[in-house]
Amino acid sequence: MDTYGLIGYPLGHSFSISYFNEKFQNENIDARYVNFEIPNIEDLREILDSNPDLKGLNVTIPYKQKV
Repeated sequence: MDTYGLIGYPLGHSFSISYFNEKFQNENIDARYVNFEIPNIEDLREILDSNPDLKGLNVTIPYKQKV
């Protein structure tokens, strides 16, 4: 299963996880969408290293310019 996700902090306001997981299910796409709430951009490397099935990320505040 492929993994996609959102990085940012905080992510409580985001509807991405429900939107994309519903979309994947409705389109019979073998994928999941995960929120990666990281308080420091330096934590991104750990996310990438510990999720080998990660195929793509969306980026939201406060990291839009740093990434």
